Amino acid sequence: MDDTNDVKKTVEGINHAGDYGTTPVPIGSRKGIFSLSMVTAGFTISMSGLFTGAALAQGLSLRNAIIANILGNIIICLYSGSIAAIGAKYGVSASMLSREAFGRKGAKIIGLIIAITLTGWYSAQCGFFGQTINTLFPNGGFLTSVRVAALWGGILMMLTAIFGFKGLQYLSNFGIPILIAVSAYGIYLSVGNVGNGQMTFNVNTPITLVQGVVMAVGSFAVGGVIQADISRYARSIKDSWISTGVGFLFGNIFIISAGIIMIKATGDGNLPSAMVKVGLGGLGLFVLMIAQWTTNDNNLYSSSLGILHLIPNVKKSTITAILGAVATLIGAAGFYIYFIPFLTTLGSIIPPIAGVIIADYYLIKKKYDFSKDAKYASWNISSFISIILGALVGIYVKQGISSVNAIASALITQYILIKLFNDKLIIPSSITKSE
Repeated sequence: MDDTNDVKKTVEGINHAGDYGTTPVPIGSRKGIFSLSMVTAGFTISMSGLFTGAALAQGLSLRNAIIANILGNIIICLYSGSIAAIGAKYGVSASMLSREAFGRKGAKIIGLIIAITLTGWYSAQCGFFGQTINTLFPNGGFLTSVRVAALWGGILMMLTAIFGFKGLQYLSNFGIPILIAVSAYGIYLSVGNVGNGQMTFNVNTPITLVQGVVMAVGSFAVGGVIQADISRYARSIKDSWISTGVGFLFGNIFIISAGIIMIKATGDGNLPSAMVKVGLGGLGLFVLMIAQWTTNDNNLYSSSLGILHLIPNVKKSTITAILGAVATLIGAAGFYIYFIPFLTTLGSIIPPIAGVIIADYYLIKKKYDFSKDAKYASWNISSFISIILGALVGIYVKQGISSVNAIASALITQYILIKLFNDKLIIPSSITKSE
């Protein structure tokens, strides 16, 4: 069965906002596996992955750290791939997918949650970028001071996001192969140092294997939910699964492993310092810059897609520029540290969104419609009950993996509520056009 049939039947609409932000991506504009895989790998290969590896290295043996890394990424790949497949089938973003599960007005709330969370983390990552540059070059002067580096770093990351998927594609095609090569060289240097007896593998603050898996999943729990923002450009469901697998089962596993091995080899819990110690020097700076850039521009890209559903008549590039400018200034000023707890709490709502969409599509409806005459409910109350319950489970249940608990509980709750109450928790809408 051709899994693009539903896309071909979709009336594709006019691309008013740019980058098909509010309409399905036409078949003729879809990308090949290589481009999709590079963009997904660029999204997953991040500075946070290196730091996750560093944290795992300090709490687990080398063997268990690698096992936790692999298990965590298998979990992320499974649920993000499930969302990505729907995005690929219909050519729509994560925010647009939520119209079916949450209703037209409900989807605006979901888009706003995604936008605030990812824009907030964009500003935080700008601040972390500035700190990393300053750590690597403490005597570099004005350009490597924390706030100035955060400012120019934020501007760089914003530029590719403004150009939409093409910007992400060009940067990833250029940066990812080089980043992988340099990271592999860092692993080679680390293993060489250990082989020469210069370094030892120490566990500083022991954690359990389950806690390690929780950390690995948590490193990209939110990113996995918005995978449809990339996979909507896939030519088939198969291509979306392959590119998602490349991103998580190769890209994210690789970059976390690089962090693990460099920390283990040096015994230094400070990742930039460890990269210098293994001999990467300026190459270490390049790794951190590209890893941060290829991920954070995706954060801004998905944020603008979320806002686009609130103000669909504004160009996506304009929304991206405004969000990026504001977030960069917040990151450079250091104000982001005051709302990280808020972002963390808000981010706990995003994994349950995946559970609701998975239940709604795979278990209940099994077919979506994004044609120009598609009719959506205004609100689906059961979906919001499900994500609230899922978020509470994720936050307060300490056993298992928090994000997985949140997704599973939201999925089960959504299925039960729909089966018990059918349409009683749905507020209908008389609007027929999807815009």
